[in-house]
Amino acid sequence: MSDLTLVFLPQWSPFQPPLSLPSLAAWLRRAGYSVECIDANVLFYQWLTSEDCARCALELVETCHMDEEEKQVLRAIFRCSADFRRDLAELQNLMASQPDSKAAILATHYAAIRSLETYLLAISTVSGDFVVSPFDFRLTAGSGTAVLERFVANPPPIIGRFLDFVMPVLRRSGSPIIGLSCIGEQQLPFAMLFGSLVKKTMDSQVIVGGTIFSRIFERGILKARWMSEYFDVVVRNEGEKPCEAMLRNRAAGIPLTLGVPGVVYLGDDHALLASQPAPPLAPEEVPLPDFDGLPLRDYISAEITLPLLASRGCYWGKCEFCHHYMVYGDRYTAYPTTDIVQSVQHLSAKYGCKRFAFNDEAIPPKVLAALGRQLPDHGESGFTFTGLIKFEKYFTAEHFDNLARVGFRALYVGLESASERVLALMKKPNSITTITRNLRDASDAGIWMHCFAFFGFPGETDEEARITYDFLLNNHDIVGSFGCSEFSLEHNAPIHKHLVNFGVTITAGNSDVSVYYEYSTDRGISARRAKEWSTALLKASMANRKYSTTRWIPREFLLCLISHFSVEELVRECEKLECRRGVPQLKLNQLVTMAESQHGHQGLAVNRLTGNVARISGDTYEILSFFLSNNVGLWDVLSTNSRLDDFLTLASVN
Repeated sequence: MSDLTLVFLPQWSPFQPPLSLPSLAAWLRRAGYSVECIDANVLFYQWLTSEDCARCALELVETCHMDEEEKQVLRAIFRCSADFRRDLAELQNLMASQPDSKAAILATHYAAIRSLETYLLAISTVSGDFVVSPFDFRLTAGSGTAVLERFVANPPPIIGRFLDFVMPVLRRSGSPIIGLSCIGEQQLPFAMLFGSLVKKTMDSQVIVGGTIFSRIFERGILKARWMSEYFDVVVRNEGEKPCEAMLRNRAAGIPLTLGVPGVVYLGDDHALLASQPAPPLAPEEVPLPDFDGLPLRDYISAEITLPLLASRGCYWGKCEFCHHYMVYGDRYTAYPTTDIVQSVQHLSAKYGCKRFAFNDEAIPPKVLAALGRQLPDHGESGFTFTGLIKFEKYFTAEHFDNLARVGFRALYVGLESASERVLALMKKPNSITTITRNLRDASDAGIWMHCFAFFGFPGETDEEARITYDFLLNNHDIVGSFGCSEFSLEHNAPIHKHLVNFGVTITAGNSDVSVYYEYSTDRGISARRAKEWSTALLKASMANRKYSTTRWIPREFLLCLISHFSVEELVRECEKLECRRGVPQLKLNQLVTMAESQHGHQGLAVNRLTGNVARISGDTYEILSFFLSNNVGLWDVLSTNSRLDDFLTLASVN
């Protein structure tokens, strides 16, 4: 029996392990405590794509209010669930199978992500209660307290069956304390659900940590009754020192929270009590993350990417819109570069990993430069890296050349806006000259640059939004990819503390438990107009072959792919993949499953990448069946059989 079981909750990316559990587990194991780690998020995706879930979904099809043709499509999808699982398994086993070409590496990634998206959309359709994808989970009824509590009291059938699958795993741990990690709002329903079940069915206390509950408490909207129904303790910000103190208390037989810093709990009068925050951790205190116990082979990826940190907090820490660094107690410290290099080498040797993602708020410029000098050459080590940076005058072409030499293949950067005035309003001032030079130097070095941007920062005008819009469309030669959204007003972000200076008025919360607010502004574009700009930019970018043909690549897949391709190769191969009438150049069986084959040479063909279903009969059925059994390329089928032109509608992914 372990002293503590840590649970990473659904929903989060299933493509690589989190850093929260390995970091906390390393600290507590070093202190002499036994810690079990369970990635319930990976188990969630395993369940959703399982045969048991497919049977549950087939039952739900019959209860859906839709016409018979729509039900037929969903039945066909769930009856060939084994082929969807095969798409994911082929990706997970890709490198062990020694693919014969770079094109095969790309095609396998492409087929897996499109297949997973298709299948989860079908799951969402039959559920009706929630929408799930590889990137998101949301309840269709909303996100307020009443909705969340109904979800806990009466989970949808698919979620209920998942609980029957996952709760025995928690019970087998036998831990007296269950720690739940909740770092995103989409995990909130599962935090409440898991907490409720543990308290009802296990003789364990429940602690919950991560940024979401810290921010909910900061906003003053943490419900006291939740502390008896779902949790015993909320841990604020970094959990290492509070959790160690609670384990020490339990071993001593004294109340769990006695003298523990950085926790929220119920007092004797059933009112919330909060202790003083724990002091931020210094890098020299923190052990190397310990990924033991996490199912590294079960993440949906061809190659595992391990997360790590080069710094704690944000070296800039001034952006008006951002409150991410609060988890570090608003304090910034960097790790010594020699320690970072040794960490990379140790983790690689221990876990057989060559891919690493720096999860810093932004890697400090001097640390990044030092890594470019001190990490071994990529040709010697095989290491590749990604991470987040900030545009800086400090960076030179030599810095990016050094980073490429040691294996940095992709960098993410907050462009936010291409208007210098708007950047100054955000307190993230920069010149377009510096921004363009950084992008150009990185691009020339062979590093893929992904830019984050958003519209609608209070005070931004339509003319300034147009500057950002034009910048991203016109600089595709130096921008690898981009993501755009709209400004979000976050509780306790610097702007929230002086809204009057920006002409902002809070109108409502997005829900009564959200850490974001709805707002209006008396200057610049509205939130609605910002959404219009974001939508327009995404639509316009689809006319650009580079942006449109690479947009399917998830952030977590980019490093794996760019480790095998140059930037130019990746763009070229992605363009080739869908260059002919929107039909991907895949093997036919990477795309199509023949479902419900019937007498008379007819059946249903399912496109696993889109969910399109077509009734195939006669010669077309015979030809497709033959080519499927012989693993023929899709375009070989279509280019040699004019009778299959109608099949293009089924095969197209556009």
